Amino acid sequence: MAYIIEEIAPDAEPLLLADVKNYLKVPAGVSADDTLIKLLIQGAREEVEGYTGRSLVNKGYLQTLDFFPYFVDSAMSRMAYIPSYDALPRYSVGLWNSSQMIKLLRAPLRSVTSIGYVDSQTQQRLSLLPAPVPWQANTNYQIGDQIQDANGNLEEVTAVDETKANEDGTCPSGAAVPTWNLTVGGTTADNALTWTNRDLAPAGDFVYDAVTCPPRIFPNPGQTWPPVLYVPNAVEIHFVAGYGDDGTATPAAMRQAMLLLISDAYFNREVSFAGTIAKNPALERLLYRWKINILASTRG
Repeated sequence: MAYIIEEIAPDAEPLLLADVKNYLKVPAGVSADDTLIKLLIQGAREEVEGYTGRSLVNKGYLQTLDFFPYFVDSAMSRMAYIPSYDALPRYSVGLWNSSQMIKLLRAPLRSVTSIGYVDSQTQQRLSLLPAPVPWQANTNYQIGDQIQDANGNLEEVTAVDETKANEDGTCPSGAAVPTWNLTVGGTTADNALTWTNRDLAPAGDFVYDAVTCPPRIFPNPGQTWPPVLYVPNAVEIHFVAGYGDDGTATPAAMRQAMLLLISDAYFNREVSFAGTIAKNPALERLLYRWKINILASTRG
């Protein structure tokens, strides 16, 4: 079974204390309820995250599995074959290596740090590392992000033009592939970004899809997940998900839903009107399009 816990707390909440107090019409100079309001902000954020399956701000997560998804390759199953419309009509276009696919329980995915597993032979916990993702045009990057360039080198963002930076500190890459500097330590200008060549990119052990919701992880093409010891939580996936460090990029509908939850909890401290988000039309309307439905769980 899959289970997820918050491993690294956020640096900030999606809503500022001052903005919430203004929404509640609490005078700025009155601080008697500040501790309570901060608690309500965190609680509302956790409730929205739990309902939608999204991380409103960047946080580190640990997702566990009892074992990796089984590799299926027999005449009894079509799941390991190349995509075809008669294999599984509902998801026929997404069957590539689907028997090995791991679905993450929080989005949007920023990065997968590592995957730890208990090896079936040595009974020791070993680690798998991600393969660098290719450079993409018109994509927001921030200092520290790494990609693999067209020459097979690892490139890292080491500087951004602050005048062109977004509120969350990211900057967009250019529309065309830059001419990469082949010298180790050399820099490449890319719109508002500066990339530094860190030498040959490592091969890595797996690739991840940070675009799809839910995010997905696959072993490298042609490979399978390693066998694990049959113990609970034999597989540990460490990853970061969220809309940025400070919440400024969090979608407005989710922040608005938080305000409604906070207001209800603040003014109706004995009994909440909502019960659950799903039973409140206003909250459900705000969050409906942001809710991630995992229709088929990870195999394993």
